[in-house]
Amino acid sequence: MEGRFFSLSGTSGKARCEPNWSWQPAPLPDYDLWYAVKGKGEMRINRVLYDIRPGDCFILHPGDEIRASQHPDDPLTVLYCHFRVSNGHAKIEETSPSPMPEDRCVRIRDTYRMEPLLHQLVDMATNQKSGEEAEFDLLLKLILTRWHREKDKRHEPARHYYVDRLIQQVHNEIRFRLSETIDYEVLAASAGLTSRYVSFLMKRHTGLTLKETISKLRMERAVHLLTETAMTVTEVAEALAYSDIYTFSKLFKRYYGYAPSEARTNRSDAQK
Repeated sequence: MEGRFFSLSGTSGKARCEPNWSWQPAPLPDYDLWYAVKGKGEMRINRVLYDIRPGDCFILHPGDEIRASQHPDDPLTVLYCHFRVSNGHAKIEETSPSPMPEDRCVRIRDTYRMEPLLHQLVDMATNQKSGEEAEFDLLLKLILTRWHREKDKRHEPARHYYVDRLIQQVHNEIRFRLSETIDYEVLAASAGLTSRYVSFLMKRHTGLTLKETISKLRMERAVHLLTETAMTVTEVAEALAYSDIYTFSKLFKRYYGYAPSEARTNRSDAQK
C-alpha cells in the first residue's frame, strides 16, 4: 500500500437487507469493501462461491461479476464502501496489475477492533467533508492492514485467537478493578469461565497466574501514580486496594528493586 492513495468512489452505507434481497450488480467499475455484520448468505464472485457469515470481509475488484443472496431466516446486515486506488497523490488511478490482493474474502475474528473502524469509514464516506480525503486514505489503509493480518493468521487454530482475546479481556477487567478487592470468581465469570481455568490458561500462555497478573498490573499502575501524579505512597497503596503500606512497599521493592518512595527520584535522575 506504500505510495498509493485511497479515495472514496461511488456509494457507501449500512443496510439491513430486505426479505427478498439479492445482489446482482453490473461488473464493478471500482473496488468495494463489503462486510457482513449479521446474518448468513452466499456470494458468487467470478464463479467462485463463498459462504457469508458474520465477520466476513470482502474486497471486490473492478470487473468482478457478483451474485449474492441471503438466508431467508437470517437476513444480512452489511457495511459497504466503494473506493479507488491511485498512484500516490498524483491521483493516477491504478488498474492493472491490481494493487489489491487476489483473495476476495477474509473472515475477521477480531471483530471487536475491526467493526468500529468499518463503521467510522462508512460514516466518513457517507458524510465526507472537504479536507477529509487524507483521513479517509489513512483509515482505509489501517482497515486493509488488519484485513491482511487476519488473512495471514487464518490458518492458525481458532483456539489461539480465543485465548488471546480471553487474556486481553481479563486484563481489561483487572485494570478497571484495581481499586477494589478483586473477587477471582466474579472476574472469571465476566469471561464465562471459572477462576481456576482462567488462571490455568494465563499461566500457560503468559507465564503468570491470575493472582500474579493482578499484582503485576497493580505495580505498573503504582509506578504511573508515583511518577506522574502528586499522590503519596500511602495514597497510592490505598488507591490500589492494599490494606497496609508495608505490604505494598514490600511487593513494589520486589518488582522494581527500590522502594516506592524512591520512584520519583529515580525518574528525575533518569531524565537528567
